[in-house]
Amino acid sequence: MKRKSFVASLTLLPIVKLFGTPGGLISGECRTQRDAEGPYYKAGAPLKTTIETEGDALTISGRVFQSSNCATPVANATIDIWHCDAHGNYDNNGFKCRGVVKSDSQGRYSFKTIFPPSYGSRPRHIHFKVRAAGFKELTSQIYFKGDPNLQNDFAKNAEPSRVLSIKETQGGQHGQFDIYI
Repeated sequence: MKRKSFVASLTLLPIVKLFGTPGGLISGECRTQRDAEGPYYKAGAPLKTTIETEGDALTISGRVFQSSNCATPVANATIDIWHCDAHGNYDNNGFKCRGVVKSDSQGRYSFKTIFPPSYGSRPRHIHFKVRAAGFKELTSQIYFKGDPNLQNDFAKNAEPSRVLSIKETQGGQHGQFDIYI
């Protein structure tokens, strides 16, 4: 490669980095951050759209997308959800505050639960594990804006894209979270 061609190609690097290939961002730019599974995951939760009702009602909805282009919906993804109860306790014997939902043909999912409390130095959070054919399993969690423990969390991993704003609606509190696998 001639020196002038090489230097010219370097000037395009920021543009390629920003826009990637035609049709979208570079692969992985929208990928949801991974987390450790943690000690309270329990396999075998039942399929249900209402996870918990004893506490302040909260609905979480969103879509599951391919991170390769940040736009293609992932149908039939399994979203395994778990969090503590209104008293900050995890049910390790049964499936209280645990459940599984599936994304529809457009990648949409939704579930009703409670707004989990913070406990210790941990901020309020909901864990999830996402599985879909052809994709690597994703374990992550979401947090909530305004929680004072976000700054104190021992894990220090609540990146802004996973901190939800909660809106008051007629049906209660609602959070929107899109998942990129």
